[in-house]
Amino acid sequence: MKKKRHQKPVTKQLFSVGDANAPFSYVEAYKMLCTNIEFIAAAQKCKSIMITSSLANEGKTNISVNLALTLSGYDKKVCLVECDLRRPSVHKFINSKRGVDGLTTVLKGECDISAAIRKVTNTNMHILLAGSTPPNPSELLSSEKMGMVVKALEEEYDYVIYDTPPVLLVTDAAALGKYMDGAIMVISHNSTEKNIVIKAKKNLETAGVKLLGAIYSKYSEKSSGSYSNYSAYNYYYYYGSGDNAGKGKK
Repeated sequence: MKKKRHQKPVTKQLFSVGDANAPFSYVEAYKMLCTNIEFIAAAQKCKSIMITSSLANEGKTNISVNLALTLSGYDKKVCLVECDLRRPSVHKFINSKRGVDGLTTVLKGECDISAAIRKVTNTNMHILLAGSTPPNPSELLSSEKMGMVVKALEEEYDYVIYDTPPVLLVTDAAALGKYMDGAIMVISHNSTEKNIVIKAKKNLETAGVKLLGAIYSKYSEKSSGSYSNYSAYNYYYYYGSGDNAGKGKK
């Protein structure tokens, strides 16, 4: 009888805008995204931004990290908050240990927020990791204490990016949404079906979350004849809702 081979755990890979070998088009896509966020911020309050998706594995954490990195490169003080309390992975992207102190320990009153936040070397970017896995993520993210955390971070940073779980898998993103200035939905190229995206959009709107727009992710440049091993992040954005959705293609 053959022994079963133990499969190695899948590791997250960050295609970073900070990589010296990052393709020009990849870096420019994030710069364009940041420019549009700046335009929105000039017209309305847009400090706390939630990044989510319909389903898992659509690239939302990769985009959250790169968006925060790019914004910090514009001389903006940025904090990335890991709100995927069930399956946290930001620490894998930045080659860091998960650690004990994080958002959950802050929300439970076991740690001061200033002690849980870490600064990313040579950037204006800070991170607040998830911390230990709690039994009640949705309740914690919708709590009054979470509202206080959001307010405190807004007073300290120019932008706060929140990496949240997929909308259709758990209610965490919708629960947190009431404290956000807006949400950006990540949609995976050639993967996420239109009806799934529409359902996720409706779930956010029902929860009172303002949808700032969407990022079209994981477009393979290899299929278009490019030499790059990176995935391009072309995106769509729109203002408002309803019939305006999808207009303003970039």
